[in-house]
Amino acid sequence: MNYKEEEHKIITKLDEFIKINLKELDEVKLLNRIDSKYIVHVSQFIELLDEIKTSYKVLKIEDNMIHSYESLYFDTDDFTLYNYHHNGKADRFKTRYRKYIDSGLCYFEVKYKDKANRTDKKRVKKERILLELDDIDKSIIEHDQVDIHGLKPQVWIYFKRITLANNNMKERLTLDLNISFERHGQKQEFPHLLIIEIKQEKSNSTSEILASLKKRHLEQIGFSKYSTAIALMENVKSNNFKPNFIKLKKLEEKYGRN
Repeated sequence: MNYKEEEHKIITKLDEFIKINLKELDEVKLLNRIDSKYIVHVSQFIELLDEIKTSYKVLKIEDNMIHSYESLYFDTDDFTLYNYHHNGKADRFKTRYRKYIDSGLCYFEVKYKDKANRTDKKRVKKERILLELDDIDKSIIEHDQVDIHGLKPQVWIYFKRITLANNNMKERLTLDLNISFERHGQKQEFPHLLIIEIKQEKSNSTSEILASLKKRHLEQIGFSKYSTAIALMENVKSNNFKPNFIKLKKLEEKYGRN
């Protein structure tokens, strides 16, 4: 697979969508929401976009519809936050810096997952990514079971993102591709995978993207880029993530990795 060729095909298809700017996208921020995630091979993606192009608008910043991101995730030395996710703990959270390369914006973000499986994101604007949390960062972490002073940078995650907004309901899609992880100078790259995240104010099964995914018999997956990176790059307990790794392997076997 030639990733550049695939990206060019994706851009050509996105040109057929109505465009939306950042200000318009803010109308569907959905910082408190229900998330569902799916994984597809990038070669499946053009056909999927073609099916939903009349139902969604695409975010365009200047001349770009595919935007570059970089994130730095924090955890304790013994990976407390990773283990919370692996063990299925309710009321867990993740912490990260995220930089939006094209717009130059940077935030420190805390993503909470509650017992009802809702995601609530808190964030504060920053000038740049820091390698140590400052007092402002720590002030938005509301959790009494983790020593926030022990949170340290653990892994860099890089990817490109397409953002779509539904024309008819409060729904937002993020489509992450060309994903790579970096930890202690070691890299893992996944140019063949694409993560679809559907963000809704409340569950709505009439979503056009859900219909397209259901038609392909694709199942929802509990996928975290951070947890996947740690599971793959560290000697940690990862039994509960094995179904995800099996699905990734099947995609590779069916469509190829490169």
